Order: sequence, then C-alpha cells, then structure tokens
Amino acid sequence: MAKVYFSRTFEENSISLIFEKALAGLKTGIDSNDKVAVKLHFGEEGNTRFVKPGQVKPVLDVLSKYTVNAFLTDANALYIGKRHNGRDHREIAKRHGFTSLGIPVVIADGDEGKDEKAIDIPGKIFSRVKIARAIADADAIVAISHFKGHVMFGFGGAIKNLGMGSGSRAGKLEMHSKIKPSVTRSCNGCGLCLENCRAQAISLVNEKASIDHGICEGCAFCIAICPKEAISVPWGGATSREVQNRCSEYALGAIKNKKLICMTFINNITKDCDCMTDTKIIGNDIGIVASIDPVACDKAAYDLMIQDNGGRDIFKSATGVDGSGIFTYAENIGLGKTAYELIRID
Repeated sequence: MAKVYFSRTFEENSISLIFEKALAGLKTGIDSNDKVAVKLHFGEEGNTRFVKPGQVKPVLDVLSKYTVNAFLTDANALYIGKRHNGRDHREIAKRHGFTSLGIPVVIADGDEGKDEKAIDIPGKIFSRVKIARAIADADAIVAISHFKGHVMFGFGGAIKNLGMGSGSRAGKLEMHSKIKPSVTRSCNGCGLCLENCRAQAISLVNEKASIDHGICEGCAFCIAICPKEAISVPWGGATSREVQNRCSEYALGAIKNKKLICMTFINNITKDCDCMTDTKIIGNDIGIVASIDPVACDKAAYDLMIQDNGGRDIFKSATGVDGSGIFTYAENIGLGKTAYELIRID
C-alpha cells in the first residue's frame, strides 16, 4: 500500500515537510550526480491558476541539499499558444516568474518540439512511446501538479502531468488522436511544411499543401512550423477514455527507470486545465498530497475532492467526463497502486 502524505495548508514549511516525507520513501535517494527534472506546467497566457513559483521554491530548497543538477521543465504543447514552441514557452515561464527561481528552465523537447527519445514499455496500446528528451534523460522526476478539471480527462493531476506533459509533440498527437493532421483553407501554399516534412508526406496541390496520411508519421512538426496555423489538430480522433489510457502509458514511459516524487496541489480547482485562460472555480481549496506513487497520489487527491463535496464528483458535473477509470487502467499497466495510506502531517 502506497503512502500518501497530506497537508491542509499551503505554507512554505508545510510544502517542505510534505516533500521531504515523500522523498524519504525512495528506495535510493537523490544523490549529487542525479539530474532531476522538476516537471511543471508554466501556465498558458491568461491563466493564473497554475502552481506558483513561490510554491515551487520550498521544493527546490530541499532538493538543493541533495543535488545542484535540478532543472524546471515542461514539453511543448500541441495546440497553438504561448507554449507551442520553445522560445515562446521560455518567455511565458519567465513572465510567470519561474526563471527567478535560480535553476535552469529547460523546454524538454527543444525549440521545435522534435527532441524526443523512444522508450519501450509493456503497454496494451503502445510498445514504445515518444518522451521529450530532457525528461527521458533525467535520473529523477519531481512532478509538481495542479489538480483541476479537463475536457478530455475529467480531471488532471500527476498522471496527466507525467504522461501528456512529458510526451514530445509527436507523442501528444499519438495520445490525442487515431488520425493524422490535415490542411485547412487558410494555407497559402508557402511550402514550408513540405520542405520540413521528414516523411515527405506533403505535396502542393493547386497551390495548397496536401498531406498523404498513408505516408505521414504523425510527428506533428508541420503543425509547429506553419506560419498561417493552417494545419489542423485532429482532436476528435479518440474518445476521452482512450486518451486517458494512452496518457497513462506515456506516464509509464516517462518514469521508466527513474526515481519519482509526485506533489499535487488541490487548490484553485477550475473547470478547465491550465492550458486555457482562467475558467471558473468549481471547488474549495483542500490541500497538498505527495507520494512516490503517481496513481496513489491522484487517487488520494480525487478521494479528498469527493469527500469535500459530500460524495459528488465536481469534475464530472462540470465537464461531463468521468475520469475515475484512469485509476484502474493505470494500476493494471503497472504505473502504481490505487490502495494507499493517507498520512496527515498537520
């Protein structure tokens, strides 16, 4: 049974203590040679609900006692926005205060979202997943997550942060869809996507780009480089449950052979994820959970939310999506355990 530590307060000393408790559960601790990826979400433009730099700092202060090789990281988003490429991603991280924390900010799949590493896993859907290289090359991951709603997952926490958040752009496309990108009417025929398609799946037809889905590898680089944003993301290619399951398998790849500590902030609980501008608050601030088991960490956060709302799933009510199935699937593929012991520290 996994141990999950729980604090009702968000004070610096509580954050430090709960992190130290979880860290002590590792079979082998963090050592001075370990490269530690502190996996965050830097917040999209117009979003203020992400975990703040001031809440991350106590974790970094504890880590600094063990290693100087920690770095803040996230991988580029698939959608068009301020986290779409490495340059803009670093800029939004700076604007939201993360570059002031004194350790490097590394966009894990590079400026163009192509820097990835294939990781073999014993999945039911994937035998190999595409993990952003800086995360794949790390010795340890500290996953600092915000518990909130999501239109495809119902809710997002540690599993989503590790899975969707650690996938390269091509990996994110694999998780979201069973089909390939296509070209919209706004294409002006500039040919940039054609020149940069490694599969040579794009041609110009009547002065417009056309993608041959029989050749397309699904790397999603054309989405990233199109100056007219004329390559569509096929969001509807998989059901919510399929996306949840695929994300769980990507999380399995992200943490393979790594030391892991998960820390999830159950506050500023919004209907939608931090990839969007602020949406309405749907729940009370509850506290922080931490564990070396991502499934137990998410299950504890979910159970605490249910208890705080009189047995009601506020995420399902707000989004129409039941995300609770992710726990059984994640446990079945070996990502973690649903059974846990909740240990209150305050």
